[in-house]
Amino acid sequence: MLGNANEPAGYHSINFLLHLGNVFLVYALARRLIREFWPSFFVAAVWAVHPVLTESVTNMIGRSDLLAAMTVLSGFLMYLKGTESAGWRRFAWLGGLMAVTAVGVFSKESAVVILGVIPLYELTWWKERKQWRGLILGCVATLLPIAAMLYQRSMVLAASRPAEIPYTDNPIVGASFWTGRLTAVKVIAHYLWLMLWPATLSSDYSYAQIPLANGASGDWLACVVVLAAVILAVALYWWNRTPFFLASFAAITFIPTSNLLLPIGTIMAERFLYLPTVGLLACLVLAIYAAGKRIHVERFAPVLLCVIAIAFAVRTWVRNSDWQDERSMAEASVRTSPNCFKVHRQFATVLYANGGAASDLDGAIREADRAVAIVNALPDSRNTPDVYRLAGGLHLAKGDALHERDSSAGAPEYRQAVQLLLRSISVDAGNRAEYDRKGGAEWARRHPAVAVGPKVDPEARWMLAAAYWRLGQAEEAAAAAGEALALHPTNPEAYRQISYAFVSRGRIDDAAIALIEGGLITSDLSLRSDLLDLYRSAWGNSCAITTGPKGPTLNLACDLVHKQFCAASVEVTKADIENGRWDDARQQKHDLLHKYGCPAGPLDQVLPE
Repeated sequence: MLGNANEPAGYHSINFLLHLGNVFLVYALARRLIREFWPSFFVAAVWAVHPVLTESVTNMIGRSDLLAAMTVLSGFLMYLKGTESAGWRRFAWLGGLMAVTAVGVFSKESAVVILGVIPLYELTWWKERKQWRGLILGCVATLLPIAAMLYQRSMVLAASRPAEIPYTDNPIVGASFWTGRLTAVKVIAHYLWLMLWPATLSSDYSYAQIPLANGASGDWLACVVVLAAVILAVALYWWNRTPFFLASFAAITFIPTSNLLLPIGTIMAERFLYLPTVGLLACLVLAIYAAGKRIHVERFAPVLLCVIAIAFAVRTWVRNSDWQDERSMAEASVRTSPNCFKVHRQFATVLYANGGAASDLDGAIREADRAVAIVNALPDSRNTPDVYRLAGGLHLAKGDALHERDSSAGAPEYRQAVQLLLRSISVDAGNRAEYDRKGGAEWARRHPAVAVGPKVDPEARWMLAAAYWRLGQAEEAAAAAGEALALHPTNPEAYRQISYAFVSRGRIDDAAIALIEGGLITSDLSLRSDLLDLYRSAWGNSCAITTGPKGPTLNLACDLVHKQFCAASVEVTKADIENGRWDDARQQKHDLLHKYGCPAGPLDQVLPE
């Protein structure tokens, strides 16, 4: 919208301004609750620079968290102003509450927590306020946009395939009820520690960085810590209801992402702490001020909080360096989450750098193999195929590099690539079977008119065909390439592998037809080059190649080329029909008959008049 295109600076500026606005809102809320300047100032200051917020502010997609938090904070303040106003001013504030709630829930669904924060405040100070009317009006003002969001959400989901949460993203989805809840509690304890000591931060905590709880001493210690925090928060109600409300605010704003009620898409993410840390850090500031009063040292709290704010600011500054580019993020994540398969996979991708001159193939293979080692013990239904596909592709590239120096040196790498790619295909099939078992097949049966793309992975198959071809296993290569072609008819590599397999078996005509077919479907120029090389080597003295204004080209007037072209075009017409492109198929048939003079019989079998 602002014309920043793919330049990140503008996006970061907007995120920074949104976060700055939230800092002022946190100060306003703290001043409202604490009613003292310096404690309120330090609540906002310590929260503003807390390192755990980096993922929400520096990461551009964290804008949804910023907007959701802004609407919850501003909406709650509007509600409070509305309860203190009368007449049209009250309804103006309630209108503002409704508007910002709409913005919030359509930015990120977690903004629905505003519906819990408002009753929490009234229940906390019920004896003093007794705001029956204000509470009802406030809940109505928030319920209307929330209901609109839920209605829109239900409409979208009703026409969408069932949600799928990979086990490797959140192992809690595959755990028993109590194991899942115990693991969620363990994660909460880790969140609490990050709030107090954010020295080790990571962009990903996927499998197996946080193992499922198994009853070990560390699991029970986490439960004790969380239970003690809950008991302390409840006890605060009778000691000081302001920190009770703040602690409860943190709990309510965190519950939707806690995995306690329902498993979500990830087991842990630092961005989930953006709003809850407001309440927790406010409690910390109040505790430090209370400690200073108890020891009768007036400057204790300001000095200690200045030190904390400076330390957090320095850590945040350092943490931002991890977000400079993909490589720095991958290197930092591998250090802080060494047991997470995703960060090793990400690092492998960065190191390979698309095969460029600066790529580190050996380093990429090392990281990809580490990712495979982490997930390898998982059954196919819970595993992830892309790790094996990436590792297989890297070993295939390594084999090619060795083969250039010694024709026999690449064989071990090719065999390793075959094993990895076969496992990728097996895992992919296991994933599909598990998804169908959990409702995917039933949904497809009930929605036959909705186009559903196949989950089968063609890329692993054409890489498998290439590995088999390099090992001299032509039959296996042809079978794998045929499967890839059926799954993804627009991938030029599949046609190339099929032509190689045909050549190895002496079926030169079929190899030429495969390359022509691939060129017509994909418009890939490299297939045209391969086809010209094939004609030169197989029919060098024929009329197949002629010289055009742009160099060598196929001679459609040559009977050999014309025959192969028409045979390939029949398959192209068939592909159009299979993909529902009937108009393209009819036009293709018309051109073949009247423009190129192809025989009508084969075309009529595919597309009768």
